[in-house]
Amino acid sequence: MGKPKEMSSSASDKEKEPEKDKPKKAKKKGSSKPKKAASKEQRGSKENKKITSVEKRGSAEAKSPSKPVKHRTKKTVVAEQEVLPAYMDLDYWHGNLPNEDTANLVKEEGQYLLRKDLVVLNSPDSILLSVRSGHKIVNAIIKEVPTGFQICDREFDNVTALVDYYQIRKIPINISDDMEVTLGNPVRRKAWELRHKMITIQKELGSGSYGVVYLAQLTYPRQKPITVAAKMLTEIDNDASLALWKEARVMQEYDHPNITKFYGVCNDNMPYYLVMEFIKGGSVDTHLQANPNLSIYKRTKIASEATSGLEYLHSKGCIHRDIAARNLLIDTVAKVSDFGLTRKTRNYKIDIDKPMNLRWIAPDIFESSVVNKATDVYAFGITLFELFVVPYETPYAQWNADEVYKKVVENGFRLAPPREMPKEIGGLMKECILEAHLRPNFKMINIFLLAQLKKMEREGLDNEGKKRFKLW
Repeated sequence: MGKPKEMSSSASDKEKEPEKDKPKKAKKKGSSKPKKAASKEQRGSKENKKITSVEKRGSAEAKSPSKPVKHRTKKTVVAEQEVLPAYMDLDYWHGNLPNEDTANLVKEEGQYLLRKDLVVLNSPDSILLSVRSGHKIVNAIIKEVPTGFQICDREFDNVTALVDYYQIRKIPINISDDMEVTLGNPVRRKAWELRHKMITIQKELGSGSYGVVYLAQLTYPRQKPITVAAKMLTEIDNDASLALWKEARVMQEYDHPNITKFYGVCNDNMPYYLVMEFIKGGSVDTHLQANPNLSIYKRTKIASEATSGLEYLHSKGCIHRDIAARNLLIDTVAKVSDFGLTRKTRNYKIDIDKPMNLRWIAPDIFESSVVNKATDVYAFGITLFELFVVPYETPYAQWNADEVYKKVVENGFRLAPPREMPKEIGGLMKECILEAHLRPNFKMINIFLLAQLKKMEREGLDNEGKKRFKLW
C-alpha cells in the first residue's frame, strides 16, 4: 500500500573547498655551468606541479613551465575554486547526460557530443563520445591515462586533439569488430545547459525529497544577474540524477504565465542544480496558513490561475502527477511548480507499492496502476479543498495514512467541501473527485472558474459602487 512521502527537513552539509596545492621551490644543485643549469631547472622543475588557485606570492605568478607538458592543460580554475578538466569547457561537452536526452540531442547521422556516463559516475572510463549511427546512439569510451586520453588504443595529449584527429580527417572510430562510426558535426551546448560558474548561491529556501532549494543569482555573460531558485541535488545515485533530468526535460519545453519559468541545469559536475524562476511569495499552502483572512475572490483567483497552467500542460500531452497546494507558487499570480513526477504521456504505469502522496491520489489508481489526465483532475479537487478550508489544514488531517487508505480507497469516502467554499465551487470540487470517467477536464474547469470570478466581480460592488473586497 502506498504511503505519503515525507519531505526531508535536513539540508545537505556545505561542501568544503578543496585544499589549495602550493608550489614548492626547487633546490638548485651545483653545476659547472650554473647559469645554464639553473635556467633549465627553472623550466623543468614545475612540470608536474598543479596550481589550483592564484597565489599571492609573486614567484608563483612569475614562474611557469616554458615547455609544453602533456595532460597538464586539462585543469582549470572555475566557480568555488573547483579544479575541473579542460574538456568541460568545450562547447560540445554536455556533462552528465542521460541516454534519453542524448538521443534527443544527437539526431543527424554522424552528429556527436561528449558526456559523462550517469551509470558509472566515479569511473575514469566514463567519458563518452556519443555518435548518431542510423537509428542508434553509439558510445565510444574515452579513457583517461597517465599520459593523456586514449581511444581505440591510440593516445592523445588532450580530448580536443583526440576529437579533432578523427573529425577533421574523417577517420572511422572502431567501436567493435563489426561497428565503426565517422564523426560529423558536433552538437553544441544548449542555452539551458548552464555552467556552475554562472550560479552564485545565497541562502537556503527549503528542502525536498531529492535536494535543497537555494536562493541564487544567475549571471549570463554581459548581463545583469537574475534572482533564481536553484534546486541542488544532494543524492548522487543514478535514480536521483535521472529524476533531476526528467524534471528538466519537462520544464524546458513549456512557456506559460502560470508555469514556473525554467532557466536550465548545471550538470557538468556535482552538485547538480536545476535553475528556475524565483517566486518570492512562496508556496500557496504556506501563503494560506499565513493569511487565514484571504478573501474568497483571491482564493478563487489562485484556483483559476492554477487551472490555466494545468490546462496548458494537458494540452501539451503532459501529466503533472503531483498537484497540491504545496506545489503551487504565488507572487502576483499563481504558478504550477515541481515537475519531478511529471511525464509527457497520455497514460503512465506506476508502481503502487512505492511511497506516494496518498491524500491527493485518485483511488482508481490502486485498481489500474495508471495515472492520466483524470487523476490530475482528482488531485486538483483535493487542492480546491486546501484553497478554501479556514484555517488551512492538510486533507484528512485527522487520519494517518493507513486510515486514509482504508476509508478513501477501500470504503469510498470522499471529502466534503469546506463550509467557507462557495456553493458553486463546492459543486465543482465534488465533480473533480467523482469516478474517473465523470470528472471534467481542465479546459471546462478553467471556463467555469473564470465565470465565477466575473460573477464575484459583478456582485462585489456595494450600493455606492465600491468593491467590498480587495482584488490583487
